[in-house]
Amino acid sequence: MKRLLLPLLLLALSGLLPGAALASRNDPHVTVIGLIGQKAILRIEGQQHMLGVGDSADGVTVVSVSREDAVLRINGQNKRLGMGMDTGAIGARVGGGSVEIAMNRVGQFITNGQINGRVVEFLVDTGANTVSMTAEDARVLGIDYKLNGQRGMSTTAAGPVEAWSVTLASVKIGPIEVKNVQATIRETPRMTPILLGMTFLARVNLQQEQNRMRLSAR
Repeated sequence: MKRLLLPLLLLALSGLLPGAALASRNDPHVTVIGLIGQKAILRIEGQQHMLGVGDSADGVTVVSVSREDAVLRINGQNKRLGMGMDTGAIGARVGGGSVEIAMNRVGQFITNGQINGRVVEFLVDTGANTVSMTAEDARVLGIDYKLNGQRGMSTTAAGPVEAWSVTLASVKIGPIEVKNVQATIRETPRMTPILLGMTFLARVNLQQEQNRMRLSAR
């Protein structure tokens, strides 16, 4: 699949991340994937950790945990993250249905979102014709692609692979939700997040200026 990978996007909703600080490019990428009592389940640079208040891992210390969010100390700054949210907020605007995002040092746009109401990680890819995921991703999301999809082939960097075309009920990033989105399920190993391709991106407004990008609803 020919891809043009845009630089890394880190998203936060102002309603879920009150007082979130602008992330440094040296900050680790942290996602809150669970809140259990006084413990937070975090994904830090791709590795999962369960940390209690006062515990640390890979430069991230848990300051407090509630049912709604966790306060994390990262590089000397406290950041409040709600369930399913990640670091790097730059004041995403919920009003008007838009999200403003910032470039990361890695050179790709990666952000959290939702497919059919389930939290996922997306890699924004303007070179992908559709939202594209592996069979493993589909199984985790409960998508029975062999029963409900149409079998075909997909071209990847490694050559043609077996794939299924399906329709996702909902794809959402921040306040922006698109219904009935065509997606491709690939029979390939999972090496990247789910690709957020043009079947979603062509139905929103996308603007990029220097190190920032804004997605807004049409």
